[in-house]
Amino acid sequence: MPPFTIEYFFNEKLSICQPKEGYRFSVDPFALCGEVHPRPGDKIMDIGCGCGIIPLILCLKTPALCITAVEIQKELADIAGENIIKNHRQNQITVHHKDITQMTPSDIPGPQDIIISNPPYIKKNHGRINPHPQKATARHELTLTLDTLIKIASKWLKPHGTFHTIYPVSRLPELLGALSREKMTLETLRFIHPQKKEKAKLFMVKAGKHQNNAITIPPPLYLDTPGEQAGSAL
Repeated sequence: MPPFTIEYFFNEKLSICQPKEGYRFSVDPFALCGEVHPRPGDKIMDIGCGCGIIPLILCLKTPALCITAVEIQKELADIAGENIIKNHRQNQITVHHKDITQMTPSDIPGPQDIIISNPPYIKKNHGRINPHPQKATARHELTLTLDTLIKIASKWLKPHGTFHTIYPVSRLPELLGALSREKMTLETLRFIHPQKKEKAKLFMVKAGKHQNNAITIPPPLYLDTPGEQAGSAL
């Protein structure tokens, strides 16, 4: 394994190993997990799990989950597997080193109650590609576009299952169009601001399959407010 660091969260209930020089998670997984409220026994898929931070946070929130974590990059998938073992979650989380578009029913324990993804943000053929291959794949739509992500979510969700993701504000119209094409309905839209006096940079959505609920827009999330980051995930 290449050089790595270990971070501890939630009063050291969770320890996470991640590459020292490669792709490293930010506050996004914590913010996203704060919007997801699984029930015991739920089947969950994390698309692009990286080092496994999202599945591990969700297992802290809710007991007896069955999580399928998918990661296309072998190095990150291997680290996720190590993190799952280290945190004693082998009976709840299964990591697949695979392209999500190549997953088959034999890889997944049935339709999913929840699908979650902290996806590549930067649109295909836009922006300067990061020279570090691991960072490039995690941040740019080299292997997974927004349209493909929504199609995959629609394919593997149960009727009335929910999909959760996070994107830059500039991509909101594109995401709404992709949801509409897959007959998925926006349920919750929450904006994320770096500070109270700054414009929103990101948004999080919860979308339902075959639902027609009214849209809820909760108060914004301000990242400079104490307790609004890692603590909000539990």
